[in-house]
Amino acid sequence: MSDFTSGNVPGVGTQQDSEDTQVWWAGRHGQDLIATKKVTLESAAADSGNTPTTTLRGGNVLALVDSTGKALTYDPDANDGRQIAMGILEKHQSMLVDGTATDRFTQMLVHGFLKQGELVGLDPRAKQQLAGRFVFDRDLSASLGVLMHPRGIYRKAANYVVTAADNGLLFLASAAVSFTLPTKQNGLAFRFFQTANADLTITTSGSDIIHKNSAAASSVAFSTASQKIGSHALVECVYTDTDTLAWIVSNLGGTTATVS
Repeated sequence: MSDFTSGNVPGVGTQQDSEDTQVWWAGRHGQDLIATKKVTLESAAADSGNTPTTTLRGGNVLALVDSTGKALTYDPDANDGRQIAMGILEKHQSMLVDGTATDRFTQMLVHGFLKQGELVGLDPRAKQQLAGRFVFDRDLSASLGVLMHPRGIYRKAANYVVTAADNGLLFLASAAVSFTLPTKQNGLAFRFFQTANADLTITTSGSDIIHKNSAAASSVAFSTASQKIGSHALVECVYTDTDTLAWIVSNLGGTTATVS
């Protein structure tokens, strides 16, 4: 069972808000299996479908901003972490303290049974992102995989060094971009897609890419004229033999790949 949080950042404060809201559902004998995490809501957090927008309704889907670690409402169009759903706001929360929008200390649900009809901002992508930790009363299906249903999408217009924390993401290139793969770990998987008439390159620091008649490549480039837009690659790190990890690159777009 979650505990009460006033909304005030720890310290001396004067304002508290409360509301009877329940976005989770219980099992037999009242078992809820709910887990929560305390977070700081960024002062700019808003609920566009509520009046006033400075009061966030319980059930809002929350995400964490990459640069600050603070929570904001989920935004599928964002490119700074807000496009990856991380939890659910349990209770309504006013962002105002004495009339001024202020960071608020609260808690979000991170595991348990959810009433889907009570959630705000839940779309199919957010639902897939959350399905590994939540059970929805309207859909009890298992979480979708990260390969054909990525947990998030990032757009890149400059060279980027992929990290292990990016596991399960789809990267959309909007210019010539070279993606450098991280240190190998079994199970890492990424997708890369080129939306512009520009090169798309996937590289590693070693010779551990398997693709197109090469078992020891260091890069795969989609750079053939008239075959750049729509280049699409799935990259997975797997054990190809005992104690041997490699990157398997699958050409999903059918455009010409150059291996080196």
